[in-house]
Amino acid sequence: MASPLFQCHPMDTKPLSQDLLDLIPNEIYDSIISHISSTSALKNCSLTCKAWLQASWKNLFSRRTIVVDCNNFEAFLQLIELDTQSITIIRYIRFLHIEQGDSRLLYRSTGPRNPQSFQFDDFLPRFVGLASVKTLELGWIRQDIGPTTISALRNNFGGVSALELNSVVLPAAGQLLDILLSFPSLSSLTLAGVQISRCSDEPYNSNYKWDQTVLSQHAPPKLTELSCNLPRDETIFIFSWLTAHGISSIRKLTVTLIHESSNIAISGYLLEFGLALEELTIGNVTQIIPQRFDLSPCTNLTKLAISIEYRISSSAFSMEVPPKDIFVPLFDILDTVSTDHLEEVKIRLRPNGHLTEEDYSLFDWEGLALVVKHPRFANNGNRERTKFKLVAPWKHYDAVRRVVRRNISGVDSELGDVIRVGGWGGPKRMMH
Repeated sequence: MASPLFQCHPMDTKPLSQDLLDLIPNEIYDSIISHISSTSALKNCSLTCKAWLQASWKNLFSRRTIVVDCNNFEAFLQLIELDTQSITIIRYIRFLHIEQGDSRLLYRSTGPRNPQSFQFDDFLPRFVGLASVKTLELGWIRQDIGPTTISALRNNFGGVSALELNSVVLPAAGQLLDILLSFPSLSSLTLAGVQISRCSDEPYNSNYKWDQTVLSQHAPPKLTELSCNLPRDETIFIFSWLTAHGISSIRKLTVTLIHESSNIAISGYLLEFGLALEELTIGNVTQIIPQRFDLSPCTNLTKLAISIEYRISSSAFSMEVPPKDIFVPLFDILDTVSTDHLEEVKIRLRPNGHLTEEDYSLFDWEGLALVVKHPRFANNGNRERTKFKLVAPWKHYDAVRRVVRRNISGVDSELGDVIRVGGWGGPKRMMH
């Protein structure tokens, strides 16, 4: 079978309709899709087959992420050209991931680079006809885009409502804002590994303030979802921008706590607009106590997830802080919770190596039990008791489950239904 023109990443979606599966076996369906680049094949297709193809494209490609990179962008452009002559999948794509350059890896230590050059300035203006795209991911930008790319984003992807920037380096904050403001319908934004060189080149100064002209001239879109996994100064910039313009529409927020100054910026935003927040995920909390981080303004919070990272050596249980203190950042954050609507707290354990059951038994499980039993998480007239989910690496799942049973649910039967243990990174049956 011919290799596909592009990568297609499945999402958790409904399968194809049973009517289509009854008419066309999967093997024939895959074969047809693998040859859709052939103009002659399409011309020789019967009207019935064409009608079936269009229906199946709409069903399939409206639920999958199409990945375009340096290895397949020329074939994708051919498909776009074909779409001007005949109906193709182009007009049905809803999830699109475009990767500039030759790899999404920051560095390539071995092997030659791909000689093909896929630069957004050169080719993105030709990405037309993608009117159905609602979710767009852009990656591997290295200070090598200009007004041409910004114009192409604005003209060709005006219907995008969810944007992700992944592994992106930009020369100045203004260009980041130009990208974000290219999408008038943007409601969901994910920023992962985005770096602004102007900021990174600036010597650290705790009193450093961003250019107020940049902050004031560009009003943010009315986001309802925001996920930020950014360096310290970029985090400060984003939340200073949102705070300066009074963006109170965010209902679902994901942040990382990496430095006191960026924690202050996040906490400052929550102080002003945390009332609207319903779901909060805090990633990559280390043993550094997250000072100046306060959830008390988030009085409508219903779901809270906290990821606890801790370091171990490959040969022995060795940490920067005693095992008993691993949960200290977690306790500090939970101590600021003041909502009466909290339904769930998910605690994700993220060691950087393997821990044994004996290692896990050294954690402060008694302290965790006391936190779970605190009145702020108990039943009241407005809601049921807050549920806690402890999610461990799937290889550690059995060990953590036994430790929790021995130290919490086995000691206090009341907590047996309150704390559940799940696994991440493994079989779906263990995922929670």
